Amino acid sequence: MVRRLTALFAVLLSLCLIVSTLIGCAESAETADLVVDDLGRPVHIDDSAESIVSLGPSITEILFALGLAERVVGVTDYCDYPAEAQTIAKVGAPFPGFSAETILDLEPDLVLSLAGTVVRQLENAGVKVVVLNPTDIHDIYRDIELVGQLTGTEKEAAALVDSMKERVAAVVARTGAAAAKPTVFYEVDASWNENKPWTAGYGTFQDSLINLAGGTSIAAGRSGWYEMSAEEILEADPEIIILEDYQFGVTPEAVAARSAWGELAAVTSGRVYAVEDPNLTCRPGPRIVDGLEMLARMIHPELFEA
Repeated sequence: MVRRLTALFAVLLSLCLIVSTLIGCAESAETADLVVDDLGRPVHIDDSAESIVSLGPSITEILFALGLAERVVGVTDYCDYPAEAQTIAKVGAPFPGFSAETILDLEPDLVLSLAGTVVRQLENAGVKVVVLNPTDIHDIYRDIELVGQLTGTEKEAAALVDSMKERVAAVVARTGAAAAKPTVFYEVDASWNENKPWTAGYGTFQDSLINLAGGTSIAAGRSGWYEMSAEEILEADPEIIILEDYQFGVTPEAVAARSAWGELAAVTSGRVYAVEDPNLTCRPGPRIVDGLEMLARMIHPELFEA
């Protein structure tokens, strides 16, 4: 009798182990088909998406860089790079807001968004929405890889990320060897009030790029974008001034003409630089490395002379 019970117990134990293994395999397979977007939401991988709407210029640049131009059916009004993106149907702009109806009319399989814009409306309509909201250059790498997973272009994404990392490492190898880290004032916009120009503080892409480029931002004491008083700038006396608002007509000559600014170290040494294409430093996409290389040449021209 004892032997029969022992044998029966062994059989039951074996069955339990088999069932547990099967359940575990099923859970593993299901988990393998899931990724997490930048809002921490689980998303099922489906590389069959043939019609994609991009709700961010940087996202559009990622899609084109991965060779997915033919799958993009809609972009924002601000998606201007590469030039081919300007020929794709426009779905509006973040402000005053995208129209869910306009996007749904394009019948997308996948919508990639920079933030929570119209996400709930689109998802309620049965559309898969993935949010990409990077906060630093490492998040950009991750988002490129995520888009690769979602579209079946993992190899292309890996190659792109490897290339970006290699270029960043090359810049850091040079700037890291610099004897000093010049102080930098990065002006985002003074077109409204030159006495309180907007700047990029800690936690912004611009601040991160300045650090990688071998500089020290005088605005790093505060986080995010904020208005910095002329008094604070004059007291900090930056060695370099970089003008993202050159796009709004603010020139190095205009900066030198501001009250008391003519005595700043950056002005007297002729180190006030214009950013001709601000998209290189504020769009979290593949060209962010172009922005880094541009800033590195401004901050440490001696390290990048031909």
